[in-house]
Amino acid sequence: MDDRVRLVSDSVEILKGAPSSNDVLRTIHSLSKNASIRLPSPESGQVISILLNKIVPEFYDALKQSKEFIQDILTILRSLTGIRGMLNVVSICTDIVRRQSNDPQARSKLQALVTVLGDVLSANILVILYSHFTSDAKSDLYWREVTAMLAGGKIVAVAAEAKAVINENDKPKSWWWTADGAKMSEFLGLALLRCSNREIGDAILGKFFIRALSSGYPNFFLNQLLNKQGFDFMKRISRFLDARETASFTKAVLRYLQTTYFDHEDTETVRVSHKVSAAATILIYLVPLDEENNLLQIVLQQQIGNQRLLRAVVAWIAFHGLQEQVFDDLMKTWSDKIVIHNVQITKQEVQTDVLGLLLPHLGSKYIRIVAQSKQYLTGVSNRLGAVSTHLRYTGMCLAVAVNQMDNSGIKLSFDDVPGFPAMYCEWAKLLQYKDAVIDEASIWEYLAPRPSEGAKKTCLISTIVRMPISSTKAGKQTSPPTELNIEIDSDDETDSEFEPYAIVDDESEDSDDDPTMRREKILPPVYIIDLIKYFHETDSNTALVKHKFALVDAAKIILRKATFGRELVAASKELGIILSGIKNNFDLENFERNKMNAMVALVVTVPEVIGPLYAESVTFGDYSMQERLTMLSSLALGALHLSGRESYEFDIDPQRLFASRLLPEGIHERFISAKDYPQDLSRLGLPQVDDAIKEIQVDALQESVTKATEAVSKEPNVLRISKRLQNERHRAANKISVPKNNLAKIAGKAFFFPLAAHWRYFTMSISRNEFGAIMAGHYIKTLAIILNASYPSATDTLDMSMELFSILSTIRRDVSDATIMESFLTAILVVIDVNEEDTIIKLFSKQLIEIKEYLDANWDGITDQRVHNMAAGVLIKITQLLETYQRRLVGEYLTMGS
Repeated sequence: MDDRVRLVSDSVEILKGAPSSNDVLRTIHSLSKNASIRLPSPESGQVISILLNKIVPEFYDALKQSKEFIQDILTILRSLTGIRGMLNVVSICTDIVRRQSNDPQARSKLQALVTVLGDVLSANILVILYSHFTSDAKSDLYWREVTAMLAGGKIVAVAAEAKAVINENDKPKSWWWTADGAKMSEFLGLALLRCSNREIGDAILGKFFIRALSSGYPNFFLNQLLNKQGFDFMKRISRFLDARETASFTKAVLRYLQTTYFDHEDTETVRVSHKVSAAATILIYLVPLDEENNLLQIVLQQQIGNQRLLRAVVAWIAFHGLQEQVFDDLMKTWSDKIVIHNVQITKQEVQTDVLGLLLPHLGSKYIRIVAQSKQYLTGVSNRLGAVSTHLRYTGMCLAVAVNQMDNSGIKLSFDDVPGFPAMYCEWAKLLQYKDAVIDEASIWEYLAPRPSEGAKKTCLISTIVRMPISSTKAGKQTSPPTELNIEIDSDDETDSEFEPYAIVDDESEDSDDDPTMRREKILPPVYIIDLIKYFHETDSNTALVKHKFALVDAAKIILRKATFGRELVAASKELGIILSGIKNNFDLENFERNKMNAMVALVVTVPEVIGPLYAESVTFGDYSMQERLTMLSSLALGALHLSGRESYEFDIDPQRLFASRLLPEGIHERFISAKDYPQDLSRLGLPQVDDAIKEIQVDALQESVTKATEAVSKEPNVLRISKRLQNERHRAANKISVPKNNLAKIAGKAFFFPLAAHWRYFTMSISRNEFGAIMAGHYIKTLAIILNASYPSATDTLDMSMELFSILSTIRRDVSDATIMESFLTAILVVIDVNEEDTIIKLFSKQLIEIKEYLDANWDGITDQRVHNMAAGVLIKITQLLETYQRRLVGEYLTMGS
């Protein structure tokens, strides 16, 4: 027998018996020197099995003071066989603990195993694993297994299950990061950064890079690499990607640049220009000039509407000398009448913005040729004839810009068109920018955050992911206690001018270092900045209380600050990100209810900021499915409240909105009287999304059901009045004022179009089963609720209806699921209900006929009875519409035929 095998067999026999601590130390040390056990073999499998099932559970805690023992254990387990075996054993132990929750031995074993798992991964793991197979013919297969195991999400899934069954959320552990996808993505980025000195070939690392990039948290992953230290590595890796991988890589880089550098409000023009130039230079180094993966086509496909990022893309185009070619190609699409009538409005808006940004990069002679070209003049004419008001106005903006830069001929003016001068004044800012690239050495200097931005970024990551481990007691400050002498007359409660704070019951224990120390009392937050600090609290002694206070009082503080200063507006994005990503690490009571209340309050008070933020985060943010659904629900419920509907309350007393002590009674009534406080914010009516959808369905189908009932019963026809007219007569007779619809002015800009802009990515996600039918259905329902709530005051109802019909055409193949089918039918009902019948027949007759044919063909495939009944109602409604205007449709058809 080979000496190596004999040594391993002898060591296994020793460990299988009843070894002493010294025997374990010597044997483990001997095995750690044997490189053969780190390769897949029966002998290494035996060693890994005995280590994980016996040695680690029984000896790890007892011998963890021995650094040599810990190092030897980790050396053996840092192999493909070791990590794979650990994942299998942890999964088995997790199932045992789940079935036997009261078994302390099983729980202790699981705790020891996941602790070792975290320690094994806390090293230069990629270099170590690759060194095992550098000269073997099977190294390619081996590396694919390593990539699948580390970057495929298996570790996070196993660790998350273990964390859930251990149920020690109030005591952070060193291995918790392995159960968090965001932290794991950061670790993978750092692991690749450690390989940047070429220990491993770039072609091999490229496969690992792409797999890790698609793990679900691309921003956290790129945050470790797209910096000064990792930029050279990124440049090398980008050269070894194929066409499909390059497209995925480009999309991820664009999203990272947008969310990291351009989504934040920055009014310093010079600083913004520096960021744009730096981003353009990054794109030049990382994105190749490839016709198959054209950068502009990717931008249009993703419908990236951030103008600062578009400026960087245009600078990339100008650097390669493609501005005239791109302008010509884009103008062909922009001028096409079919595109104007069928392509999504948000995508066309991006096209118009890119054309405007390209103008400063074009020469005067070329602009003169464009202004006189047939294609351009036809495009302007087609834009002026567009049904959508927004498309007409953006077309006029580009026409005026080209005319002004041409300087030959008659000056074009649309100043007499209502609302156009203000829109052009805003859009014309695009013509001011002619961004250029910079040298590589200046990139990170231009992108370096200011101190406040750097602090904000760090805080957001620590909140959205998990709480880091709290500091030990040895690191605590032991400053002398502060004595507060406050005299309270308990016999006279009625004349007191101040309201004392409530006593906190769940206070942390006194310090063991100084028994005489008096702990500072934790008070409820008063300002938005206090609220954010409470959410960021990581000290294990105060985090529970502060998180509880912050979550309970969040809605109160947001509503209170809505009318006091600009503190809420300034911190709204940061607070919105915190609320959307916060997790219930402390098992707080009513967590979901309080979180939803705070998010809806934020949507209602700062809709133009939070609406686009949540719309983008739902698709591109690093969030779980539940968190995405919560953001969609908050948008829908916030839109319903802004429209004037009320049925759900926050249970907030206007007299008690302030968490701080009250002013003396007379002064308090003078400055903060309940009658002066906006009642529409003190009592928010927010029906649940499903209830709102059912109400919309009933209202939309009621008239059709009545007609169908009369047709079946064959009763004589009676004069019917539409529900809309009935409501108007009822309000007039009872002198009921129509509630003000605050949503109408901002529905499209803040809610609907940002959501619709990201639908294309959503359709691709559905096909990959990442979001599923529940997510897609909720997405469509949210759009339907926003459109319905903005009626009848919104001026862009028709634009939103066209966009919604365009979205519905993309999911017709997926409506086999009852959830998607219900949302599909609901959206159709909303579009029909908020538009005049004449407009529907004129603009959407083709879509209605296609939907009718689809429902007729798939009638037997609808198994859910409720959805089946709803489909019948939609079919009846469409049939009635088509029959009413049948002669007109036939005439238009004959005219087309001639």
